[in-house]
Amino acid sequence: MSKKNIILVLIITLAIVAICRFGFLEIFWMTTPGDGELSSSEKEFFQEIQKESKAKSVYREPKYAISEPKDTVAYRIIIFKPICTENQDSLKVEAQRIASQAKSALNLHNNFIRFEIFYDCSDEPSKVFSFDRKAL
Repeated sequence: MSKKNIILVLIITLAIVAICRFGFLEIFWMTTPGDGELSSSEKEFFQEIQKESKAKSVYREPKYAISEPKDTVAYRIIIFKPICTENQDSLKVEAQRIASQAKSALNLHNNFIRFEIFYDCSDEPSKVFSFDRKAL
């Protein structure tokens, strides 16, 4: 074989190996659901919570299938590293206020039957407060 043929076969072989090895990333990217992005009302609401509770960040679960969940699930608001020096009762009142605001501010699917407010405290054990959507 000539030198040109060897280089051509080598380039084709490397291209095939690269496509087989890294092609799954493109398929994964194309099949990832786009339903996990925060809506503008969620962004504003979470920024307000973050400012009021002096937390590092606020996010939600579930991450995907937010517009049409397949089962009845809880909408969980996670408040990461707030100041949790308040007593349990005042945190529960604040969590209930956040859940009530979430019910009115966010247009969620009816399969979200419960709100869970999760305080991921840095200085104390984490605290979770759960509220039925209909009771708010």
